[in-house]
Amino acid sequence: MPSSKRNRIIPTSKTRKDHKELVRKLHANIQQAAEEYLYIWVFNVENVRNNFFKKVRSDFNDSRIFMGKTKVMQVALGRTPETECVPGVVGLQEYMKGEIGLLFTNREPQEIEDYFKTYSELDYARSGAVASQAFRIPAGELHTAYGVEGGEEDPLPMSIEPTLRRLGVPTKIVRGKVFLEERPDDAMDTEEGYEVCKEGDVLDSRQTSILKIFGMRMAEFTIDLKAVYNKNIGSVRSLSEMEVDEGNAA
Repeated sequence: MPSSKRNRIIPTSKTRKDHKELVRKLHANIQQAAEEYLYIWVFNVENVRNNFFKKVRSDFNDSRIFMGKTKVMQVALGRTPETECVPGVVGLQEYMKGEIGLLFTNREPQEIEDYFKTYSELDYARSGAVASQAFRIPAGELHTAYGVEGGEEDPLPMSIEPTLRRLGVPTKIVRGKVFLEERPDDAMDTEEGYEVCKEGDVLDSRQTSILKIFGMRMAEFTIDLKAVYNKNIGSVRSLSEMEVDEGNAA
């Protein structure tokens, strides 16, 4: 029996994106931006969060930011002096390693450096992150946010108590309030309370879930500037060395 030729609704979640077309589009957009803007910055991002990165894009709505396959961005700018899209930009290649992004802008370099030097946002750590500090749930009645100023005065809601128990935290409800339950093996611990993590621990999903309940933000979203290309002089300056690579000058 021949297959039906009637129109069918296909969910967008099941449609396949044309990967080659996306690569070509990124390549073309980067080359266009290189012609349009005076400065090209290479940066890497720690603890990428879309909601925070949207703010950065909004603050730089007069510029262009690209994040994608590093190799594609390298090829778009030019990996050799013969293939570079603008004179001297090949000097950025040595900084384009790992998870990086590109910022194309006409704003003065000092403004860019000042912005990212002070920009950081705290968020909840994800599984596999390293604990930036030790955290121990204090004995007694539990509160919502020991890591946030004022949170110590907000009682933990009763509805969260079963979740804490499933996560291995010994809790109990006393007169409608959530308390940390004393255990027989607590006598072996020289400190009161329940230890969630030590500084430097690689956090698992159980620990990150507990930290989120208690408002402990251990992931810092930052953008680290690595180097900048200046079209006016056709050279690259390293942000780590703070000097102009004269060898890349046009």
